[in-house]
Amino acid sequence: MAENIKKTKRNPSIELLRILMMLQIIFLHVSDYGQYSDIAQEMEGRTELTYWIIWLMCRCPVYMFVIITGYFVSTEKKFFDFKKIVKCYLPMLFYSISIPVIYGILMPGSVNTDQYIKAFLPFLSRTWYFMTLYLLILIISPFLNKMVENLTRTQFLYLICICFFLFSIWQPISMLEPFEGIIGIKKILSTQGGKSLYDFIYMYLLGAYMRRYHIFKRHETDKNSVWDKPAVYLAAFLFLGLINVLIVYLYPDEGIESVVGYNDNPLAVLQCTVLFRFFEKLDMSRLPRLGNIINYISAGNLGIYMIHEHPLIRNLIWYDIFKTGDASFYTQRFYILYIFLIILVVYSVCWIIDFIRRLLWLGIKKLINSAANNDKRKVQK
Repeated sequence: MAENIKKTKRNPSIELLRILMMLQIIFLHVSDYGQYSDIAQEMEGRTELTYWIIWLMCRCPVYMFVIITGYFVSTEKKFFDFKKIVKCYLPMLFYSISIPVIYGILMPGSVNTDQYIKAFLPFLSRTWYFMTLYLLILIISPFLNKMVENLTRTQFLYLICICFFLFSIWQPISMLEPFEGIIGIKKILSTQGGKSLYDFIYMYLLGAYMRRYHIFKRHETDKNSVWDKPAVYLAAFLFLGLINVLIVYLYPDEGIESVVGYNDNPLAVLQCTVLFRFFEKLDMSRLPRLGNIINYISAGNLGIYMIHEHPLIRNLIWYDIFKTGDASFYTQRFYILYIFLIILVVYSVCWIIDFIRRLLWLGIKKLINSAANNDKRKVQK
């Protein structure tokens, strides 16, 4: 049976990982919506190589957030935490409604009726695909946890290996020549490049497994093992990323670029595993003040994602404000530094907006609690 697991407080090392992953997500959006991906490949040479190295080192964020969820939520004993689901959904509803309303006021006629209607249904209308899947994982997590509790270590490992074969081996191979058409996944697996509920369950289970057993059994018994050193995991992460880069250049005409870029690419999944282990091994207990700052900053991550990834804000950021779709942007000498500064600006501004939203929510809660207490006093009198 699974081992007894003690609940832990907010871990600043893991929260630092969350912050890094959100910065990577913003970079991926620079690549996709800011046209960095297309322009870099058109320019070729050093610009393209730089792009592939950075981009393939940033394939972990979506899966990492789900691994972290599985790592922590899988230990909860409460069968169904409705408050947790509501706590996640309310900010989602807030941003889904407030952004179109504010946008429509500032730019009359820019938001149509369908967009206003969809704003009240962010979960069903898929305003943010990640948030919809994240909520689904929270909803079904109690049932996954029941299953996990009753699996032995060996049984759990078999399950992880089966998932790895299905999503990270079978599916990618079926999309490559000469296997395409011979090995098929149609009507069996369709994960949208690793962006499906199948994959999120897969990563949730991987996070639950790592919470209980880490990666290898030796971790629990041999503290002098090379696998107990954080640097080993960081080196493994970089090595796996460079292998991905090498594959892209070795097989440029095989359609492998898209497969390598999928979240469920086997090397990307392994990268997630070793990078998570690196941060899990970091000991920040000697830096409590820094840990508190990290925890405080990390609390705004989901808000940052929802603000900058909203369809209306997305276009505003990449097309109107930063204009990264202009090829001349990437001919500047320090364009990589500019991209990094843009990422920090987007993160910081969105964090401040979400901070204000959280302050307003706390103020509303205090008013509600104060009114409820006053009513109780009147009843008692």
